Amino acid sequence: MIPVLTKEEASRLDEDTIESGYLSKQELMDNAGKAIAQFFCEKIDDPFNQKVVVVCGKGNNGGDGVISHSYLKRYNIVSKIVFTEKKHTHSRLIKKYKILKSDCFIYSDKIQFDKYDWIIDGIFGIGLSRDLDNQYQEIFNNINKNKNILSIDISSGLFVNNAYSKYFVNSKYVLTFGYPKLSHYLIPHNNLIIPDIGFKKNIKTKIQLICKIDILNILKDFVLKSSTHKYSKGYTSISAGSNKYPGAAILSCLAAYKSGSSYVNLCFEGDKEIRDNIKIQYPDIVLNQDYTIGDFCLFGPGYSFGEDDEEIWSRLTGYKSIVCDAAILGKAEDINCFPDNSILTPHVGEYNKLFNTEDSLALSSFRKIQNYLNNRIVILKSFNTFIMTKDMIYIMDKGPSLLATAGTGDVLSGILVSLLSQGYSRLDASILGTYLHAEAANYYMSNISKYGMTASDLISCIPFALNELRKNSVN
Repeated sequence: MIPVLTKEEASRLDEDTIESGYLSKQELMDNAGKAIAQFFCEKIDDPFNQKVVVVCGKGNNGGDGVISHSYLKRYNIVSKIVFTEKKHTHSRLIKKYKILKSDCFIYSDKIQFDKYDWIIDGIFGIGLSRDLDNQYQEIFNNINKNKNILSIDISSGLFVNNAYSKYFVNSKYVLTFGYPKLSHYLIPHNNLIIPDIGFKKNIKTKIQLICKIDILNILKDFVLKSSTHKYSKGYTSISAGSNKYPGAAILSCLAAYKSGSSYVNLCFEGDKEIRDNIKIQYPDIVLNQDYTIGDFCLFGPGYSFGEDDEEIWSRLTGYKSIVCDAAILGKAEDINCFPDNSILTPHVGEYNKLFNTEDSLALSSFRKIQNYLNNRIVILKSFNTFIMTKDMIYIMDKGPSLLATAGTGDVLSGILVSLLSQGYSRLDASILGTYLHAEAANYYMSNISKYGMTASDLISCIPFALNELRKNSVN
């Protein structure tokens, strides 16, 4: 897994690298500036016919921008610098790198950013901790009129530890150094580049980005023949559905089968007539109203609570592990309604209600919630997925926007309970399940269409996504 840094950890990494003598501050800045210029030359179309303006604040981020301008000029790219402040603190760098005065300007409303092909944003770095004044709001508004923006380390205006910035630069690319920062996953980023500029390796953090190799290490071997039967491995129990939402139960059951369950028992919460229709249309699903069957159970997809809903809470005990999703999350007063062996899968609205917070995508919220988890696992479903235990936060960033489709959450919960029934631990099931869910959507997007995916389409892609993973499995 890749360490993901908070604001404090990123600052400490800089300090530790410099204080250890591993690299000096000047060497780090030079490496950063060179990496920016090299990326531009290597990855931007027709780079030597592009006009660039580097917008520099007065901090270290601006210093990186000044140095990147110097290297761009060495590589024969037309580049200018605009400083956001008259007292920009970069005079020594300008002298050291022999930057021409004619290349440097101070920002005013007469600066025409639209005459440049690319803007390199070096205004604010990871240290920003204040709201922006009117001057910087104006600067950002003018910069954002250009669609080709490359930001240094972080899109200026964003805070590293939370997603609640009103004004920020809309970057096309973000180049961060050494390791990603938490903010890169708190708002959508499509093009995050992480060049190595010489930081010390093997740092430890409590936030980790899930990589494909992690999935391959978790994934169990496929065994063609073994002494098992449908009841001994992959037996899944699902309590779901209602007269109003029978489809949610069906989606969860089919997803469980497609991800490896050998037997799926559905305890359907609706009327007998609808149960009978499910039996006819989906003969693979076994309908049995006994809530005590099996060691692993999924509760909640498609529930429609009525007067007797308090009975539901008594059903959550007695299992080795359970997955709780959808309506049952919205009905709970707090997390203590769920036993310690639970995996909870809220979307942002359910998460905010369950944990009484409005700052769902913020480090302070994550840390507060971790204090209440004990052995529970929370999978927060957003444009990225955050898997929280009491000790760690894991980020899964592979899911496309196609997953913002009705019913795809029911598919995920079916995958999770299926993996539990196949012997995966709750943490491994959470990591593998969210990744497989995303890869099924990516398979659909790559092989079928970038539009129009339904939850049923997603289910049909699960075996193909699994096969693609198994091709590279190291187990």
